[in-house]
Amino acid sequence: MAVNSKYMSFRNARAQEMRQMADLLENQIGNISTFPIHNAIADLSNPERIPLLKNGDAKENIWGYDIENFVLPLDTLKHVTPNDIKKGEIVLNMKLRGNIENWESFNDPFVELAFKVLIKGVGNDRTYHFGFHIDKHTGGNSDESHPVYHLQYDFNPTDSAEPNLGDLFYVDTPRIMHKPMDFILGVGFLTSNFFPTGFQVLCEKREFIKLNTTYQQSVWRPYFHTLANKWKPFDEKNIIWNPINEICPIFI
Repeated sequence: MAVNSKYMSFRNARAQEMRQMADLLENQIGNISTFPIHNAIADLSNPERIPLLKNGDAKENIWGYDIENFVLPLDTLKHVTPNDIKKGEIVLNMKLRGNIENWESFNDPFVELAFKVLIKGVGNDRTYHFGFHIDKHTGGNSDESHPVYHLQYDFNPTDSAEPNLGDLFYVDTPRIMHKPMDFILGVGFLTSNFFPTGFQVLCEKREFIKLNTTYQQSVWRPYFHTLANKWKPFDEKNIIWNPINEICPIFI
């Protein structure tokens, strides 16, 4: 089944935005493989490819992509432990599924989200690992807190049968409430935290600012407006906690 022209127009627009991000990374940062991004672009641009949901359903109004093994440098190594680590990298694997009908609305834009980050530090004689993921909770009831979008730490991101955890006490909680994250917003999130020199270079480009503005409007605006609606009425005149980027540095 081929996707109709209306939905393909939406998907092609998202593919073009991903292509702009790939060009920015290639031209402004360099030494970054954008092959995973171009695979996602190809899937978005293919009218014969409908992304599957977890339950195996394929619906024409569902859009999305997978990012596999996208790597960024890690340059925040000033206070790193162990102290033999000389270089590091960030590896992103993600799966995104969204409802086209909910885009640019105040509804949740995503149906499924798995944004998994592996942080690698290379030492003198071994490689160390740490990780976290940002998920959308779509499961059933639980006796643990499950914010619909949450960040959760992963101290065994390589799924080792016998991880070397040292004195670390690992538990499955907390699941920290977190704003949703697509790939474009994810680049800003990851570079600002782990590759700030690259983030500064990107922020000097008008195209990067425009992409982030577009996706903050479509992805984060409904999330934060829904939260703010807890305190009615929402009165814009009463907003005196400024500037906003002190609260969230990647609001650029």
